Amino acid sequence: MAEYAAEALPERQPAIATFLPAGIGGLAAAATVIMVVLVGALVLGGYEPILASVGRVVDGRFAQTIRALGVCVDPRSAMSLAGWLSQLLLATAAAVALVVRGMRRHRRDDYSGRYRAWGWLAGLLVGATCAAQFPLGRLVGLFFTEATGVGFGPQGFGWWVAVATLLLGAVSAWAVLPLHERLATSVWLSAALVSWAASAACTWLGTDRDAFAIAAQASWVLGSGLMTIAVLAAARSVIREVRGESAPRQQPCKSVESAAQTARVAAKQSPEPDRWPDSGSREAEPADAADESGYTGDFTDGSDEEERTSRHLSKAERKRIKKLARMNRVA
Repeated sequence: MAEYAAEALPERQPAIATFLPAGIGGLAAAATVIMVVLVGALVLGGYEPILASVGRVVDGRFAQTIRALGVCVDPRSAMSLAGWLSQLLLATAAAVALVVRGMRRHRRDDYSGRYRAWGWLAGLLVGATCAAQFPLGRLVGLFFTEATGVGFGPQGFGWWVAVATLLLGAVSAWAVLPLHERLATSVWLSAALVSWAASAACTWLGTDRDAFAIAAQASWVLGSGLMTIAVLAAARSVIREVRGESAPRQQPCKSVESAAQTARVAAKQSPEPDRWPDSGSREAEPADAADESGYTGDFTDGSDEEERTSRHLSKAERKRIKKLARMNRVA
């Protein structure tokens, strides 16, 4: 039996969520690395003078090897370095989406089921990797063409674009809108969808021309990288929510109504201030209010004690008594 320390147990190994960037610096570094690697792979395959210069360096001895290398980095094919990187990034994005789903499902102040959007998004990303590996789009397009009898695009490619757009748009909105910090995720996600739309447009126009084929594959690869960055940004937002670091969203309408209601309640509970008319006479005060000298407003001259205790004084009588009290104090 091999001897291991207790730290080697699987449950003690770090989870995937602990490797996700939780700070703006980590997210920026991850985004930079992803885009630099993808652009480098596209430039290596699309810029023919690079391979030509390599062939001159080896002096024609490895000509077949150079041609094989050109096939490996061919920007027109999905079976290339750039295509492999795009599939790897989409698989990573699907795994991160599942991690986000696992964190979101434990939110207590959310209605049940909203976290499932991230599971659907992970499934769509896996479908995107499959579409890059085999002609899934052509399969879906031909199925809808034969089912409806309506040809939409070359070989039903328009049906595939419509279905993919509808699913990605609905699931993306379902997943991103509930986030507290969703600006960065929305920007990267929108850029990814636009890039994939450009790839679909180039494929629709025709892949028989090298320019369209290269543009379609490059747009697909860049869209895969942008989608991965968007999912990483969403994971960072959820991690900040879990840790209590994100600021809660303000709801202007409800906050204004709450402030107005609080002001009305305070106005009802607070006593009305004394008002002094222009004539110099003071308005009536509450019967139980005490003035500065400690007078409570229940002044009598001693003769009407029984009458005061036997019946309730009217407002006019209270005003007269208070007026007599002020005159006595002045005298």
